[in-house]
Amino acid sequence: MTEIELHEKIAEVSKTIFSYCMAKTPTREAAEDLSQDILYELIKSAENIRDDNAFYAFMWGVAGNVYKQWYRKKLKDHTCELTEDIPSDDVFTEDDNNDIYLLRRELTLLSEKYRKATLLYYVDELSCSEISSALAISESMVKYLLFKSRKILKEGMRMERNLGELSYNPKTLIPMYSGQGPNRFWQFMQSKIRQNIVSACYNDALTVQQISLETGIPLPYLDDEIKALEDKQVIIREGVHYKANVIIITSECADEIERSMTKFHERIANKIESFVSNNLNGYKQLGFQGHDFSDNTLRWQLAVILFRMISGVDCGTEPDAPKTGWGESAYLWCVEKLNKRHIFSYCGVDGKYGDSLYFFDYWKSGKGDHHDFYGNERYINIFCDLCRGEKTSFSEYDLEAIAEMIKKGYVIKENETYRVTVPIYTFNQYEAILNMVRNFISNELAAIMRELDHNAIKILSAHTPKHLQNQVQGIASMDKFVNAVCIPATILIDRHFLSTAWQPFEMPTTYVVLK
Repeated sequence: MTEIELHEKIAEVSKTIFSYCMAKTPTREAAEDLSQDILYELIKSAENIRDDNAFYAFMWGVAGNVYKQWYRKKLKDHTCELTEDIPSDDVFTEDDNNDIYLLRRELTLLSEKYRKATLLYYVDELSCSEISSALAISESMVKYLLFKSRKILKEGMRMERNLGELSYNPKTLIPMYSGQGPNRFWQFMQSKIRQNIVSACYNDALTVQQISLETGIPLPYLDDEIKALEDKQVIIREGVHYKANVIIITSECADEIERSMTKFHERIANKIESFVSNNLNGYKQLGFQGHDFSDNTLRWQLAVILFRMISGVDCGTEPDAPKTGWGESAYLWCVEKLNKRHIFSYCGVDGKYGDSLYFFDYWKSGKGDHHDFYGNERYINIFCDLCRGEKTSFSEYDLEAIAEMIKKGYVIKENETYRVTVPIYTFNQYEAILNMVRNFISNELAAIMRELDHNAIKILSAHTPKHLQNQVQGIASMDKFVNAVCIPATILIDRHFLSTAWQPFEMPTTYVVLK
């Protein structure tokens, strides 16, 4: 770049530089001084510009460095010692930009071990030996922590810090789970703070101080939450940095996946309708208890077993899922919004003799919900006893449970005896149905399922950080539930092939398999 070209460039960007300085300084005079310093440094360093096209990048680099030097010089003679005389929140605000505010700000960012030692020494006025006893560390470690914390505080007070977007626009994440054992991930992730810690360190590895700034939450309130997330492997630590260990399916990613799947929905619905219609009579002829239910209930029941198989349940093999922080094998992930067409959830529980009670909850109905039994072994065992028909006398305590089941539609009372309202399969009958479904999936749906997975993996991979790429295939497979099951089922409901005008004494989506 020639000298004439350089001066033309300087003239061109001078107003931009001045606007930048006005935004960074408290007065017009200070902005003029700073902009002159930046322009002078640009002229002095012009020979370092290797490519004319890189001028603007070089300019902003110089501007940033000159501003940092100006800011350090401004703060050089304005530091204070840490004392216990910290005013209350209603006296100082961020706008005051004074030493006490800066000190208080840095205290909120001080990590736990430094913060505890600092407060015990300066606020509680304990000696080093007393702090040593209180924190169960050596006196030399106490002195090191105090020395280091003073240095950290002083350096921090000289920095310009900005809060991240999550501090004013927090995320809401919905925890998702698919695997063995109870879903403890759901309850664990109901904390808004935990959700936003995971969001903060999803795309970038952050220190605890950076997480605090990104979320706008002081570290004293984050310490326990970060420890809990790390303990359950929802986040992982690498040195002093934390990274999310679960995939987040953003709204944009979910919408992109669904758009790519639209062409498959009708095809899958048509194939499921054909399968159920062609196999309904053969299904009835197995002679299970409940084979004389209405055709609509039996269509639902056969479809539900197919839906479970498509979802990866009852496939005859253990799911290849990782171990969670709770010790079970399961996939964990979060979504930013729950698809409005996510109309089902499913669950299976076992009785004391190995009998299995399966639920496929249709959320819009509420008839047959796994929460009616989940976690209640007594209810499960009583219900399985009723299915076996081996127990005819019940205690008063048991009868109270049965009365509740009658109220919710799982049992009816006929001539002093009790009859369940769900199909009951023997092990052999159920295996025959599974074989029927497996053959159909293999011959009719497998190719479509592979294409669904391929599309979802490709899109999810593009939205997922590098360190979580090993989870993409499993999560994409789990997340296809909406597109492979819920939306095709909705199409069949809209066609009235699966009617929601259910018989009052028949459960359409719950069944039992006896061992």
